[in-house]
Amino acid sequence: MRIGIDLDDVVAECAVPYLRRFAEEFGVQLPEEPGWHTLAELREIPAEEKDRFRMRIYDSEFFGSLEPYADCPAVLERLVDAGHELYFITARAEKRRVITETWLREKGLFDHAKAVHLKPSGDWETKPVGRYDPQSSARYKVGLATELELDRFCEDDRTISVALAEAGIPVWLFDHSWNRDVAHPLIARVSGWADVAEKLGL
Repeated sequence: MRIGIDLDDVVAECAVPYLRRFAEEFGVQLPEEPGWHTLAELREIPAEEKDRFRMRIYDSEFFGSLEPYADCPAVLERLVDAGHELYFITARAEKRRVITETWLREKGLFDHAKAVHLKPSGDWETKPVGRYDPQSSARYKVGLATELELDRFCEDDRTISVALAEAGIPVWLFDHSWNRDVAHPLIARVSGWADVAEKLGL
């Protein structure tokens, strides 16, 4: 099986560390189960301030500070040993390749993948700069998944997951608070990497 694998909030926890830095920066209280949807709920912070914060964090050492989910490295190794082909496909901009690949090597994950793909068009295809743009990331991932003839995609983003499924690409949707409303015949929700291993009989 050829499997596409997102990085942020699939291989490594990203939303919570990002939001902790956001809360510290702006002096706000996070809910009990914070997620990417939390940013929209913090209406007291102007959108432009959120955008500037995102740009600053993305240009920092942030991506190099993330930690993989505990069971991820071992399951990826078992997938490769079982003959599956893995492709890391992230919507991070191509200019973040060095920090991304360095992190993958440091965590012992780089050699598990046939390739590491980053978004050639950059972080922000639309204005305002700094605003998350799931539609352009969905187009990028659907195009690449189709080109690579992937059999399955591991994803967490609700917009991207639905776009992949509508393009006929089955998705393992990693369960998070921000994607609980997603439903599609080609989307199967998973609780984590142990769940993926179980679905593949590993």
